[in-house]
Amino acid sequence: MKPLNLPILLLILVVGAGFGAQMLETLAARGHSLPIAGWLTTVVMLALGGVLLAYGIPLRRYMAESEERRVHPSLAPRRHQIDLPTAFRTVLLARACAYTGTVVGGIFVGQTLFLVVTGTGDPLGAVLPTVAAAVVGIALGILGVVVERWGQLPPDDGEGSGESTGEGAGLGH
Repeated sequence: MKPLNLPILLLILVVGAGFGAQMLETLAARGHSLPIAGWLTTVVMLALGGVLLAYGIPLRRYMAESEERRVHPSLAPRRHQIDLPTAFRTVLLARACAYTGTVVGGIFVGQTLFLVVTGTGDPLGAVLPTVAAAVVGIALGILGVVVERWGQLPPDDGEGSGESTGEGAGLGH
């Protein structure tokens, strides 16, 4: 699996910001009330970041111990354990959080810019919760990228391409 593409995530953030600002502009021009982010949005994204950290930290510990064992082999039992399906799900959750945080953060950045530039909305009731949601959304995106990087496997030492069908891996003998 290829790692997340950071320029694509930045593009998603910029497009999301444009969408968020344009959405509020269109609603305001038509005379509709503006949807404003509440504090619950921030709390939910913080909870999602907490879940990602709860799964990501054991993955990081396992990968760090694996690297330590690669450099300094040991027969001692492992201190940290994680099974392959859990590690894979953690990496997928991290990727999903990176995309979600980027989209949500971008939309709320655009909404914040619209509210600040036009002077619409109460600073405490509208702007502050939207800024908080934008910041937490971007932080969730960054956390997703970091946790996804924690789950990367080290490159091969040159003993095979990693795409063998079993013959080169010793399974066909």
